This record gives sequence, structure tokens and C-alpha cells, in this order.
Amino acid sequence: MHNMQQAVELLEEHIRRGSRIVVVGDFDCDGATSTSIAVEGLQLLGAKDVKYIIPDRMVHGYGLSPPVAKLAGELAPDLIVTVDNGIASHEGAEAVRRLGEDTVCPDGTVIPGHPCDLLITDHHLPSDKGLPEHANVIINPSQPLCNFPSPSIAGCGVMFYVIMALRAHLRDKGFFAEQGKEVPNIAPLLDLVALGTVADVVALDRNNRILISAGLRRIREGLARPGIKALLQIGKRDASKIVASDMGFAVGPRINAAGRLDDMTVGIQCLLEKDEAKAHEIASRLNDLNLQRRDIEQHHVFDAGVLIDEHKLLDRMGVVLHNPTWHAGVVGIVASRIKEKINRPIICMTDSAAAAEEREALNQLILANAPAERIAAQEEILMSKDAKGSCRSVPGVHLKHILDKINKMHPEILGKFGGHAMAAGVSVPLKHLAQFTQIFDAEVAKELTQEQIIGSLHVDIKDVSPQHMTMDFCRQIEELGPWGQHFPEPEFHAKFRLIRDERRKSPWPLQEKHLKMLVEFEDHPGVEFPAICFNCIEDGQIPVGDRFEGTFALSINEFPAGRFTLQIQFKALQDPDLTLRLDQAAEAAKQLAMKSARTQGLPKQDLSSPIGRFRAEFGSTLAMLDETVTTPKNHPSTDPAPF
Repeated sequence: MHNMQQAVELLEEHIRRGSRIVVVGDFDCDGATSTSIAVEGLQLLGAKDVKYIIPDRMVHGYGLSPPVAKLAGELAPDLIVTVDNGIASHEGAEAVRRLGEDTVCPDGTVIPGHPCDLLITDHHLPSDKGLPEHANVIINPSQPLCNFPSPSIAGCGVMFYVIMALRAHLRDKGFFAEQGKEVPNIAPLLDLVALGTVADVVALDRNNRILISAGLRRIREGLARPGIKALLQIGKRDASKIVASDMGFAVGPRINAAGRLDDMTVGIQCLLEKDEAKAHEIASRLNDLNLQRRDIEQHHVFDAGVLIDEHKLLDRMGVVLHNPTWHAGVVGIVASRIKEKINRPIICMTDSAAAAEEREALNQLILANAPAERIAAQEEILMSKDAKGSCRSVPGVHLKHILDKINKMHPEILGKFGGHAMAAGVSVPLKHLAQFTQIFDAEVAKELTQEQIIGSLHVDIKDVSPQHMTMDFCRQIEELGPWGQHFPEPEFHAKFRLIRDERRKSPWPLQEKHLKMLVEFEDHPGVEFPAICFNCIEDGQIPVGDRFEGTFALSINEFPAGRFTLQIQFKALQDPDLTLRLDQAAEAAKQLAMKSARTQGLPKQDLSSPIGRFRAEFGSTLAMLDETVTTPKNHPSTDPAPF
């Protein structure tokens, strides 16, 4: 990587001096694993005084900002190392430089500065401002002049390469021989690299697949660190058979929950803990946080759906949602969920900490019936504060480029922003939020087509025959992994018939959102397969009827323990007949609602069935006949006159 020699020489200098090194990390899983690799790796290689800090998501926001530099400065560092952040931290780098300046107090007392070097390691794209000029060294495969062949590497991978290069440098310099010790083994860091790379959903190019495979191999061999082992146990995963998706679904979300709802130092403590009992205790706390996160997420996703329906936001190409009550730590995952539903770029935003404080002050003034002038003044203060949120995109729409373009055309609108093609973070002053919403929609519309919104499904084999669906074939696919972003697991398509069998629980909803069932291929009746589809049930509606199409992957179900069953894992389901029936039912309900709206205010009418009206009026046929007989013959007719 570009500048690697300068980086290892800077680190060698500080290790030999016994300097205090402070690692500034990030509050997601890649940031947590990067921080853990930096702390543990530097200590392995001889650093005596290594500390770390993680910005508070609610207070500091992302990256090496001036407040974070000041926080790090309180630890009197000689060297600050950023991991998974820093490439766009121009003001933060300047704040680190100012740590070396003397401070003059009001009484004339001079507090000497503490000079501090800065090493930035990151993998995000640089901003339009270029690179932070006050950093001593920058390691980033995305920076100009860097020809590293794996630009998609995660932040944890970047830091691992720094540790690997530093070990080679110190070995060649005779440092370990001087200390009278063997060259340290850094292989124990590989499980962290595998976890962070999978959790950050980077493209799995050849290099990333090698890193993940090496980490997974150590875990399968029983060499996982106590924290990862405990999280796998809590997630009910067998460490000896772990695959990449287990890291993404069982371990990563529990680490991320700490940064979303609490403090990512909890996640890092779990990853660095050497005692298995303590690690399991911390892992249990992370699991509790993840359960809370799921509950909050479900409520926010529901709220987002209501906003989209109420404001007809599906008429837009780029959607911006703002709810001041949303939790800042969850808006990113909410954006991901909504993007999957509406298949277009979306930004989910909430109030920043400063905006939330001013909004609460405004609410108190309103409740106290304060004068209109004071309320108006407070509203103006509130509108000067930021909303902040997370962006998610679809293939073909590069978020970072769109945000760059908006910032060039309207520099007053955007606050801080940064990220990748598919995901980004952004802050916008509340007074500009409506304008930003319109501009974002217009810019996305230039790149997104209706065909992209409708979407398409890509499979490796269409109308596959069940004779190929065997346990051996499934195991061969597993051995060719790890699978992931830009290197997807093989997916197949076929037409199926649903086997309805109450005794064998088919179909059978699980946790009100997953669907378990037995199916057979439509053109090959008699050969049954157990199947499951995750997160496919909405509002209690099973998404298929007796016949349907589906795309799927193969998996091996090991429940109950010791029993291996080939299972179809559906990725997408489509039943045109059921969809038509549901659309007809929805249209009928809409027409009924319109009819009810038209009759509001009119005299009450009996809209029940004729039979119901008959029974309510007469009770029986005999009662009707009796009334007919007693009707006078000269009773005037109430029938309308004929034409």
C-alpha cells in the first residue's frame, strides 16, 4: 500500500520511544474489529502504552472530529492512529496538530502543549477537499497513487496489513532479537479480520476471500478468541462448521448493537477479553442490546412505512424520511430494510443531539404557553441545528457521487457527509431539509430508471431439475465459499407446488415472519423438499398459494442435532395468482372505504344482506304472511309508477 514504509517507520519510532499511542476507532463492527486489531497487534509487536477511544455516536458523530481530537488529547498521546476513519477529517487533523500548541489561561498561566503525530488508516473514499494535510502518514487503498490490488478491503483489513508490514519491518531491523524474543505470531488476529470484513459487506474480491477463509479456518479449528466463541454460542452456531454468513448474522449484529444503542467499547472489550467467563458475560450483554435493537428497529420500520404511504413517497425516485423520535443508532439499518422494500435510494434521518435538545426546549415553551415571540425564536434556533442520518442505495446509483454533486451545487445545504457507492452518512440543517429532499430526489431521478425500481432477479440456473439438488452438491457449494457481496452464493429458480399437511406443519409460520413448508417441483411431482423463507410474512399473510415460483439456494439443516437434511432456502417468492387476488381484495376494500365516505352524514341505512333485513324485520315467514293478510285492500301502493 502507498506510504506503508513511512507508516511502519513512524510506528517503530514510537514503539522504541515507549510513546503513548491512542487508537481512534469507529462505532460499527468494522471499527470495533479494526480497533481490536490495532490495540492487540501493537501490543504484540512491543508497544507498551496503547489506549483507544470510540466517538459517541449521539454526541460526536463519525470520525476524527475536533471534539474527538480534544477527547484523545486528554490522554496525552504521542501518536494518534485512526482506524476505519480519518480520510475526510481535515478539521480533526488540524485539531491534532494544535495539541502541540501552548494554551494561555485567562490568568496568564501557560499550559504547555503536547505534540502529537497522526497516522490515518482508512478505506473510505477521500472527500473533494483532498487528503488531510496535517496527517503525518495516510494508509488508504482508496487514496490517489495507491495501487493496492484490493481496493475493496475493509478497515480491519487495512489495519491488519499495517500490523503485518510493521512485524516484517521490525524483524528486518532486528528489533525482536534485541528484545530477546521470537517474532510474534499475528495469526490470532485473523478471526477479527474475518468478522470485520464480512460485517462491513465489502466486495469479496480474491484478497478479501483469502482473509475471511483464513479467519474462518482458525475458528473451525477451535482457535477463536473467547469473545467470538461466546457470541457464536449465544447465536446457536456451531464454531466447528461456521461459514461467512454466520459471522454476518450471528456475531456482527451483536457487536454492532453496542455501537447503536450503548457504547462500542463494550463490543471491543468482548473482542479483547482473554477470560472465557468474562467474555461470555459481556457477550450476554451484547445479546440483550441486540434484542432491544430489533424491537426498536421494528417500530421504526413501521413508522417509515406509514410516512411513505401518507406522503405518497413512492412517487419519488430518491426518498428522504425524517422522524425526530427515531434512534440515531438504528436509522442505518432501518434505511436498509426500507430500501429492500421500495428498491430505490433512501435516506432515513433523525435529530442530532443538539437538535433534539432544542426541540425539547421548544416543546417545553409550547406546554408552558410561552409568548409567541419566544416560541418563534426557539423554532429558529431549532431549524439551525442538524438532522443526521444514513443513506442506502441500489445498484447503478452511486450515493457518494450524488452527495458530492449536491455539495458542489448547494454547499450551504449539506453538513458533514461521506461513505461509499451503496451506503453513506449525512447531516443537513433542518432549515434546508425540505430543499435537500427535493434536490436528492431530482439527482437520483437522473440516474435511476423505472426498470431498476421494478428490479430483476439473477439466477445461475433457471428451471433447475430436482435431480441436481443433492447433499453432495450442497457441500461442494459450501466448500467453494466464502460467499458474499459481489461473490454471491449460487442461486437457482424453479416452479413449485406447496404441500399442505397440518400433521407435518406445512405451511408453518415461524416467529410471525418466517415461513417453513414442504414443497415439490411442479414438473417433478413426488420428490419433496423441506424449505424455509426468511422475513417473507407481512401482516400475517403467507405470500404463496398452492403453486408459485421461487429463487433459492441450498442449505443443510442440522436440527434436530445429529440429523442432516437438505433444505431449500428461498430468496424470493412469486405467486402471480395470489398477488392478483390480494390486489383485487385491496381494491374492493378501497372502493368500500370510498363508498362509506360518500354515505357519511346521510340517514342511517341498513346495508346488511336481504336475508338479514328480512330476519330482522319479520323474524319468520309466518310473521310476514300474517302482516300481509292484515294489510287493508285499499292501502295505497308504495311502488314507483312504471315508465
